Amino acid sequence: MTRREISRRRFLQVSAFATAGAVLAACGGGGDEPAAEAPAAEAPAASDSGEAAMPASQYNEAPMLAEMVANGDIPPVDERLPANPMVIEPLDEIGQYGGTWRRIGVGPGDAGIFRYRLMYPQLVRFNMDGSDIGPNLAESWEVSDDGTTYTFHLREGVKWSDGAPHSSEDFMFWYEDVLGDEDLAPSFPTWLTVGGQPVVMDAPDDLTIRFTFPGAHGIFMTLMAGANGASMTWYPKHYMTQYHRNYEDEEELNAQASENDFEFWHQYFNNRLTPRLNLDVPVLFAWRFTKITPDVPIVLERNPYYWKVDPAGNQLPYIDKVSTDIVEDSEVLNLRAVAGDIDMQHRHILMENFSLFKENEEVGNYEILLWKFGETSDSVLSFNLCHPDPVLHEIFNDKRFRFAMSYAMNRDEVIEAVYLGQGEPGQPAPLASSPFYDESQAKNATEYEPDLANSLLDEMGLTDKNDDGIRLRSDGEPLSIIFNYAPVFGSWRSIGELMQKYMGDVGVQLTLKEEARPLWSQRVQASEHDFTVWTGSAEFNPLIDPRHFMPFNPGSSHHAACHALWYNSSGANGIEPTGDLRTTIDLYEAIKATPDVEEHERLFQQILDLNKENLWTFSMAVGLPAPVVLSKNMGNVPREGVSSWHLQTPGSTVPEQYYFKS
Repeated sequence: MTRREISRRRFLQVSAFATAGAVLAACGGGGDEPAAEAPAAEAPAASDSGEAAMPASQYNEAPMLAEMVANGDIPPVDERLPANPMVIEPLDEIGQYGGTWRRIGVGPGDAGIFRYRLMYPQLVRFNMDGSDIGPNLAESWEVSDDGTTYTFHLREGVKWSDGAPHSSEDFMFWYEDVLGDEDLAPSFPTWLTVGGQPVVMDAPDDLTIRFTFPGAHGIFMTLMAGANGASMTWYPKHYMTQYHRNYEDEEELNAQASENDFEFWHQYFNNRLTPRLNLDVPVLFAWRFTKITPDVPIVLERNPYYWKVDPAGNQLPYIDKVSTDIVEDSEVLNLRAVAGDIDMQHRHILMENFSLFKENEEVGNYEILLWKFGETSDSVLSFNLCHPDPVLHEIFNDKRFRFAMSYAMNRDEVIEAVYLGQGEPGQPAPLASSPFYDESQAKNATEYEPDLANSLLDEMGLTDKNDDGIRLRSDGEPLSIIFNYAPVFGSWRSIGELMQKYMGDVGVQLTLKEEARPLWSQRVQASEHDFTVWTGSAEFNPLIDPRHFMPFNPGSSHHAACHALWYNSSGANGIEPTGDLRTTIDLYEAIKATPDVEEHERLFQQILDLNKENLWTFSMAVGLPAPVVLSKNMGNVPREGVSSWHLQTPGSTVPEQYYFKS
């Protein structure tokens, strides 16, 4: 099989003491359906807030919504929009209404990612490259001089997708009734704590929410703009109270849960909250689910009450529908993309297929773009430091083994074979464009030195081998390791096949085990894996998500999930880390407790120094591009972008301004 075939310094340093939200300079908002040109309107004057103020008489709406108004199904557009709707300046031009945006997912859960990746519903949001933070649901905000209190002013008149008013009560429901309920939130979110003490939240009025910390929280705004800040915007109090024991009888709720195949009320509560599982739950997104699993494709249609417009007064989004077909793995997805079945997508599009994509651009009526990758690597490799097998636990926790495995890897060969020569050898590290970048960390132990790898393994006492040349463990069993992975984001099967050879050359047997993502996720969070892989995260600003530099999150710090569980549960669960791993947690908490940017850099450098010393995780290549498939019919999509989980890509490019050209 040839390589062209399908195979199985811009960094955000926003001061925590900004006094108000700057206007988001967003690049802002059709498929196989005909597009109807949006009515033009006179450009509005700017308001005191810096956003355009638009007379209600100048608002326009999509033809499908105008028809609903005519039928009496929804109110006129001026009654649906807020007093001061957010104005999105389109990237290239005012768009046209209509069309269906075709996407493809790997498993039904991929559609659920929409409430992050396509919608970006946070109070504040990053711009496209993460270099600034601007308003969103919150029009403005203030931060107290001591950095302990953050006050957000909500956009007046925003409505949920069912037309109900959105207010500070929805956020207080999240804080008091969700985070305050031990069944819905067994532990308080660590990112909302300082010194182990939780934030206190209150609502002075319907349009104001206030977060007060016991001490300065130096990176709160940065965390709010990333994925952390999303979930607090998902809770429509007027709808969700019917499923909560603080408002309804718990016994009756449990009976209702049982009737729907759930054991407890809180499980059914979370089910009813999830848009891809419940069509009725109101949302604040540009599109709302109208067809969900088991039906395929999954379909979303425009939200009649969406609270953003373009400068001509056209209510966004431009695109009528988003349709997501479901396939079994990324290989099938990439084949479908080559065939022209995707309009715009970067998720699951693999670099190893770049040549094949280029060869078929004309036939598939698409372009293949190369955005920047906001993560250090698409393949960060982790041995399980929490392994239940005492022998493997000892081996994996010996840093000589981890260094040996890194030296055993022929990264140049991987880059040529898998990444088509793109990127360079490197370890998990802040991006070169970040002020946190440390070249000695990025290049640590990246040389291909199998002799050194063998020497380190011998030094560990792993000198005996069986007839197949596989080293024997201290209990006499062959040193055989399983590489667990889900076939989703990277070319992990191809990398695994190469690692089989490299590790075999130094006497370590590697077996590949491909699993569906839900099973794989359950396994690694329970620390039942040997060796696994996942993407980096937000290395344009590693303070947002240092998952591979410390035990940060049990769902993503795969090298130390049991220790991350301890950290996230404030010691109630998991296993307390010791030594250098524990020190990384203390250093990160110290970063949170100060707004001093220079202190952030100094303390995070200490975390990087500990990573250099211990090599808890390693990777093959850095500086990789992120391939994007883009239909030639779609407009207002940036030619250059940054792909990152915490930028909510493509959410940071404002998908509501994408459109299809007629």
